[in-house]
Amino acid sequence: MKINHSQRLHFLMVDSDEDDTILMQEAFAESTSLNHLNCVKDEVQLIDYLDGSGVYQDRQHYPLPNIILLELRAPTNKTFEALSILKKSSEFRRVPVVIFANSLDEALVANAYDLGAASYIVKPNTFDALLNIVKGCHEYWSMCARPVLSLKPKEIPALKERAILSTQPTEMRPH
Repeated sequence: MKINHSQRLHFLMVDSDEDDTILMQEAFAESTSLNHLNCVKDEVQLIDYLDGSGVYQDRQHYPLPNIILLELRAPTNKTFEALSILKKSSEFRRVPVVIFANSLDEALVANAYDLGAASYIVKPNTFDALLNIVKGCHEYWSMCARPVLSLKPKEIPALKERAILSTQPTEMRPH
């Protein structure tokens, strides 16, 4: 696997809240960064995106992410299940996953890091604070070496068979 220090960063945000998605898109636009943000609403779309399935086939418009921003939802949650699957994947375990949560809960923070999250960030209350987070993420991740992902990862069909595609809600299990 080649390491690319200068490639443009491609963020993929998984967030079911349309307002949060719009605010993040605005923060990316205002951050004067050349980085790119795509958004999906849930873990099912995340897997489709990573697989390049359906509407996500065009890698010019839907490039593989360098960083995944994963919303932590309550009271039911598939976030940790998705994180666990990503970190067990031979291709995607190298992609940093940043958890965005509505609150700071020590058990959830510990669980996120135990499963391989690169960061746990509480969603800010103001746009200016969100803009500062986005700028900080851009600054930090642009300095990091990042692996170049395969355009067609081989294990995605196996990921699709996992429980995150289940329609049954999964309760959050604190660590």
